Amino acid sequence: MKEEKMIMIPFGKAARVGNYKLWRSKGRLSVMPDDDERKKVREESGGKRKAVGHTYDMEYVNVSNLDGSWSVRIPQASMMYSTICNGYNTTDDNIRDQFLGMIFTNMQNICLSPSEALHDALFFLTEMMSFPYLLLSEKEMVSRMEKGLKEAGMEKSAAKEHIKKMVDYRRQLYELIERKKSSFIEEYDRQQAERRAGESDAQKALEQEEIAEQAMDILNEKSEA
Repeated sequence: MKEEKMIMIPFGKAARVGNYKLWRSKGRLSVMPDDDERKKVREESGGKRKAVGHTYDMEYVNVSNLDGSWSVRIPQASMMYSTICNGYNTTDDNIRDQFLGMIFTNMQNICLSPSEALHDALFFLTEMMSFPYLLLSEKEMVSRMEKGLKEAGMEKSAAKEHIKKMVDYRRQLYELIERKKSSFIEEYDRQQAERRAGESDAQKALEQEEIAEQAMDILNEKSEA
């Protein structure tokens, strides 16, 4: 059976994907050691060596909106690079544009949106997706963790301590969500009140103009009489 050839994102010249442009390019990626890596190298070498950065030749996938006012460059080392390449690999333009368009719209929104609520929501969702049991009630989370850690052979006291830490973290996370949610709703209420007050003021101004026009009409009729 003949293997199907993968449809590749073009180099240099951009392809249009919905309301975005997409192309590949080559470049170099510099990776610098973090503080923990620097500390580890110093300790292991007795202070004789320093951790150094490395530069790699790298392929990138580039995304921009149609007028080029927003763009992002994603290195081949990122898992998102493969996601985008795989999403492009289809002969159905509608499926390709729908899937990649959703991803690119999310990217642009996160990059450009000044909404604190949106960034809070992404943080909370990311935290919970990293450990989906956080989405469950506390009781069910504990039950599933107890079962999983037991099957994994973790010692009972260690499992109990690990579960306690996750319970504490879950409570802190949900308390933060409640505070953020309350703040967001209060701000929304304030904006709605301002909008209603503005509409009321505008209506009053319109009524005053109508009264003034009626008064002028009456005066004009009397002067003509």
